[in-house]
Amino acid sequence: MNNDIINLTLAELSREMGKRSLSSLEVTLAYLDRIDETDGVVNAYITKTEKLAISAAKEADGRIGAGENVSPLCGIPYGVKDNVAVAGAPMTCASKILENFVPTYTATVCEKVGGVVLGKTNLDEFAMGSGCERSIIGATHNPIDPSRSAGGSSGGSAAAVAARSAPWTIATDTGGSARQPAAFCGVVSMKPTYGIVSRYGVIELASSLDTVCPITRNVYDNAFALEAMVGKDNRDMTSISSAGGFTSRIEEGIRGARVGMLEDSLDMCEDEAVVRLFRAAKVMSDLGADVDTMPPNTMPPLDVALSSYFVIASAECSSNMARYDGIRYGRSADGGDFGEIMRNTRDQNLGDEVKRRILSGAYALSSSLGGGHYSKIKEVQAEICRAVADMLEKYDIILMPTAAGVPFKLGDYSSNPVAMYASDSFTTVANLTGCPAITIPSGGLGGLPYGVMLMGKAHSESLLYKAAYALEDSLRDYVKTEVNGCAI
Repeated sequence: MNNDIINLTLAELSREMGKRSLSSLEVTLAYLDRIDETDGVVNAYITKTEKLAISAAKEADGRIGAGENVSPLCGIPYGVKDNVAVAGAPMTCASKILENFVPTYTATVCEKVGGVVLGKTNLDEFAMGSGCERSIIGATHNPIDPSRSAGGSSGGSAAAVAARSAPWTIATDTGGSARQPAAFCGVVSMKPTYGIVSRYGVIELASSLDTVCPITRNVYDNAFALEAMVGKDNRDMTSISSAGGFTSRIEEGIRGARVGMLEDSLDMCEDEAVVRLFRAAKVMSDLGADVDTMPPNTMPPLDVALSSYFVIASAECSSNMARYDGIRYGRSADGGDFGEIMRNTRDQNLGDEVKRRILSGAYALSSSLGGGHYSKIKEVQAEICRAVADMLEKYDIILMPTAAGVPFKLGDYSSNPVAMYASDSFTTVANLTGCPAITIPSGGLGGLPYGVMLMGKAHSESLLYKAAYALEDSLRDYVKTEVNGCAI
């Protein structure tokens, strides 16, 4: 029975629970058992919140049974990245400095979906990384091949979906932090338009780039989840309204849509990744889209976008991390005065990557040392935004790889963080511009998955979902043939 439950899609679970064919408690217990079966290998969860989950499932069953007007996701279990607050559940951000922090509040996005939190999923410390290896509990392993990375920083959220230890998860995406792991794990993630999902209750990495997003097994489930997540929130002054309704026209197809396929920078990709990209382009053409190869230099150079992203992200991270000084927030170390307490606290309780970004961000913000580097890079970002806006007047959708290759081996970049940063080369433009972008599986090589990404102008989620839904259906047989399932 458990296998029957954990193989249901999110939409199927909502339907069956609405009919009372399944109870929230039954589904929750099945997934809690699945976490026990898989997480010794996958390491997707930092904290399993079993007591909270069972209590929430019983409450949801009562509300559904009483016929209350509830969210379509009410009672459905899910995993939450451990930089998103859930009252009563530890929120560590995968860092020693917050190891004992338990929030008394819940993030708006979790309040809105009304589901059952199975646990807090693993991430790179404070979401700073691309491999989900820099965590107090160690690396998350890819369920398709446990010797491989699940991607980062939302590797735990992607791996939990791929391992069937959650029907869906909440993640964050600052420069590709959810899309790259989704591609590595053969699942789906949408980075929404900046602001349409509230960030209240989410620990900041880079406030001008951070987004909260769903990771799911398929495109329809992703649209279904995002519908419940969006909406203006007065507790988040950057939040904006969204039309929503992403599932209502998802089956309409993309006949007549103008699609530009990125050809610049494909030399950095594995050959088979390029083959899968061109195959996706042909499929979209067969579906009735007007597909063109974008002329050279139409897209802002990806190396410029990546460099701009890391300066902006590091500068904002440096500012946001200032509160973790051992006095106001976080575990405190001994010291004779404030300065010594702060130095010892950060030295003993923050990892190398976090320290590296704090230092580089402080340099970028310094007018005397960095020469006002941050303000100059913000000018570059504005140019990137203008170039992308012009491009999206010509094309409705931009098609590109999600990552340059299949998931890398765990530890491959442990001594070379700069090389790991390059795994976000294709994803950062969407964050710099605030545009939505969705990744779906495009096939694989040797059983390992590739992903393709569709990006559109702000508030074009409905169009992207229609395109991704049609493309997913046409690529389904290729993906089944070329990509292995969960190995656990």
